[in-house]
Amino acid sequence: MIRNCRKTDLEEMVEIWYKASVSAHSFIPASFWALQKSAMKENYLPRAENFILEEEGQLTGFISLVGERVCALFVAPEMQGRGIGRALLEHAKTLRTRLSLKVYRENERSLRFYEKCGFVATGEELDEYTGCVQILMKWE
Repeated sequence: MIRNCRKTDLEEMVEIWYKASVSAHSFIPASFWALQKSAMKENYLPRAENFILEEEGQLTGFISLVGERVCALFVAPEMQGRGIGRALLEHAKTLRTRLSLKVYRENERSLRFYEKCGFVATGEELDEYTGCVQILMKWE
């Protein structure tokens, strides 16, 4: 079931974000992500339109949108590969006529996932916080 985020979901969302970020971004120290936890909970997530995928009362993943931008798409590592991310992305596509996002070039698994979901690379930029290259992608 995909539903709107509740304030009570924020803590669990941050934990999913943290665990998935550490798992998917081995090229960035886990300490970087740990330092971002409070900003995620207090600043970034509350400013976005967040949708939760819940299975049997358990939060399994979420997508965060700001306008036409996918700011976050995270699935609990133990739940990945079950179509949760795709379902969340398809839900976002029903809400917008186009979407854009950034994905780290070294995160090849996510890059392939977005390509399979119809996104195309439109450029790249250096992330000022991590020093890693991000691929800019769009879906229309």
